[in-house]
Amino acid sequence: MSQERPVVSSAVQIGVCTLASRITGLVRDMLIVQAFGLSWVQDAFTYAFQIPNLFRRLFGEGALAAVFVPTFTRTMEHEGRPAAWRLMAGTLALLTVALIVVILVLEGIVGVVWLMSNTGTESAAARQLLLALTALMLPFMLGICVVALFASVLNSVGSFVPAALTPIILNVFMIAGILWLGPAVGGPAPEQQVFGVALSVLVASVVQLVFILPVLRAKGVKLGWRWAPADPAVRKSLTLMGPVILGQGVLALGVFLDAQICALFTHVHNTPEFANWFGLTFRYPLSEGALSALTVASRLYQFPLGVFAVSLGTAALPAFSRLAAREQWSDWLGEVRGALRMALFVGLLAGGMMVLIPDALIRLLFEYRAFDAADTQRAARVLICYGFGMWAFCVHHIVLRAFYSTGDVQTPLRISCALLPVNLGISLVLIWFSDVREAAFAISSAITSAATIIVGLVLLQRRAHGAVIDRVTLLAAGRMLVAAIVAGVVLHGARQVWSPWLDTQAIAHRAIDSCAAMILGSVAYVGMAWLLRLPEPGLLLKFPRRRATRR
Repeated sequence: MSQERPVVSSAVQIGVCTLASRITGLVRDMLIVQAFGLSWVQDAFTYAFQIPNLFRRLFGEGALAAVFVPTFTRTMEHEGRPAAWRLMAGTLALLTVALIVVILVLEGIVGVVWLMSNTGTESAAARQLLLALTALMLPFMLGICVVALFASVLNSVGSFVPAALTPIILNVFMIAGILWLGPAVGGPAPEQQVFGVALSVLVASVVQLVFILPVLRAKGVKLGWRWAPADPAVRKSLTLMGPVILGQGVLALGVFLDAQICALFTHVHNTPEFANWFGLTFRYPLSEGALSALTVASRLYQFPLGVFAVSLGTAALPAFSRLAAREQWSDWLGEVRGALRMALFVGLLAGGMMVLIPDALIRLLFEYRAFDAADTQRAARVLICYGFGMWAFCVHHIVLRAFYSTGDVQTPLRISCALLPVNLGISLVLIWFSDVREAAFAISSAITSAATIIVGLVLLQRRAHGAVIDRVTLLAAGRMLVAAIVAGVVLHGARQVWSPWLDTQAIAHRAIDSCAAMILGSVAYVGMAWLLRLPEPGLLLKFPRRRATRR
């Protein structure tokens, strides 16, 4: 694999930076959950943040990277850097104008809904908190998407670290909002404090731009603003962006729509337990805090997903795109297979931890102040379901980028259009079962992500000029599964021995339980993988050192 070492080394660099951002993000989430608990205030903030966060996932981890990076890379390869700078300037202008229009339309919709719901009842007051937060944070999507564009440019010129550091700025400002600005603005009332946190999000978006602009100049990027909607390269990028956005449906739009269902079907404390929609009366299936429990669990599965799978995909896409542009298909197949195997290897390890020790992880990180033991069990049930789908969430990022590197955005679109209704249908059915409730969203995401990968790999075979999943890759996947099962048995047996001796109320004992489990499970998994002669443990450990030696 000609590009294997640079891709893995770049992925490690991004992963280290992403690890720092995920740690600060985890601290942010711990503080906000401790401040508001599984309450409607927390649900409302989570819902309001979903809209700009959706655009971050679609643009930062989706459409901009998937469409702009290959187009920008091909332009640099074939037409030179000045043409690439013109493409960036034209894309920036059209993207900014489009986002401003979207923000204004959404603000108008929120305003109309606010006026329609202004009835003076307790139910209306609860909904208006959600609407007010949404209106306040909508402008955040402009800053975060422009930062995503600049990050794509930096990735294309081989600079990954600065872009990977920008989320830390957001996390630090949100932590300041939770600890300082929120209480300063709202006093002791949680319903007012949460607006201070929302304001900190807006300030962070400005600081992110201030941070990344000097980096672009230092890398020789010629910044500019060029209104050129007729430019063929700009038009091609933006034309492809729509299908790619829809093509992210299972993991991005699906998460956003889950939040809508949660908000619609959640009963808020001190409000009527029954809803009446179009003459149909029913009891709300979800209780207050459903969206917050889902968010707590999703934060934990997104931690390894962002640290490794997204980092690997970000590093691999430019390499995939260069090889595809040069029509070096044999090397391209090797790159894709290697990235798929690495994503599966890490996904099985992370998912196994979520299935085996969900309560220990959540108890250590979140069970303080307003977040109690019942909340831990509630979120742990969701995390287990995410754990079973973790391998699919990781591999999905690589499959998508394999398609996008060849300029094929239509196939992922068709797959998502077919499976997104299935995703929503499973969620809408399962939320009515008392033993499932909000875990329904994790189950539906795991099922549809796995289906997306299977269908995607079958269709990718037809465009790859060779077998993407060959016999060697299948055998490696089987050995990884054996290693995961053996490690799971070892970890489960060990916890049965030490758990009775631990006091879950003591922070030190919580840390011992979680850390010992993660270390033992990881050692057992990597050790078994080594015994089964899998190369992935060596790739993770050797490439950073070799790269440093070459320098």
